[in-house]
Amino acid sequence: MDEYTKKTKTWLNERFKMCDEQGIYHAHQPIYGFQQGHCEQFQQFLLSRYVPTYEIMKALSHLEFSCLLDVGGAEGYKAALVREIFGVDVKNSDLSEQACKRAEEIFDVNSDPVDIHSLPYKDHQFDVVLCSETLEHAADFHKAIDELLRVAAKSVIITVPHDPREAIENNLRKEKIHGHRWAFDINSFSFLEERGYSVFSKKMLSPYTYLHVFRRHFHKKMTLAFLMTLDAFVSKLLPPYSGILIVIIKNRRTIHRKKKGKVSAYRILNFSVPKYYLIRRMDFQI
Repeated sequence: MDEYTKKTKTWLNERFKMCDEQGIYHAHQPIYGFQQGHCEQFQQFLLSRYVPTYEIMKALSHLEFSCLLDVGGAEGYKAALVREIFGVDVKNSDLSEQACKRAEEIFDVNSDPVDIHSLPYKDHQFDVVLCSETLEHAADFHKAIDELLRVAAKSVIITVPHDPREAIENNLRKEKIHGHRWAFDINSFSFLEERGYSVFSKKMLSPYTYLHVFRRHFHKKMTLAFLMTLDAFVSKLLPPYSGILIVIIKNRRTIHRKKKGKVSAYRILNFSVPKYYLIRRMDFQI
């Protein structure tokens, strides 16, 4: 493990022990449900969490698979949601041991502490490998993508941000731990087509989805569900975008036109767990 990854791991382990004064775990994803707080994003910016999750679930609904690995899955939110919607076996993994503990404690999802550059799994071990908002942090993007493809039997689903190149250069210059180190655009994964893979890329998170006319209504579930579905159309039609969904197909027979699972914006917004009191558990273990 390189020095940058070691420092990132230390930073993440501290982050996934965060809780408020009541001892409630402060989650990376909106695990407690719509408008329930105790997660990283302010409510008006939850679209940046919910839209990628919604697009991932829609992509999965077109695939035939019985098991999935989430690499960089934090506290296991997406893996648990995949299990809930599609009824398949899931495994979570993250660089942070503390994140893996949260996944097992909160969602009862088996989770392994791993380095994305050297995954401890067999070739083709999982039908689908998911890697959401993680590759931008990797020390070596190409080595990481090779590992994701190695352990996937059928397909790899990725989401990454679309950042200004100057922001990436600033992160590298300041050696920002857990900062974004790679600038991706809609064509960043097209090189994989030369290696025989089918690659489908989709823009998401258009700034126009956050129009001022909607902001006063962000506290309403109906509004957020509408914006989650609207974003795909807006991002396709208008140039600005801040996120990308990539589906890499290794076996085209895994694609099905008939959708699997009941994927809807409301189902994602309604997915939640009770408040998790981290301090009490940690005190008990001590």
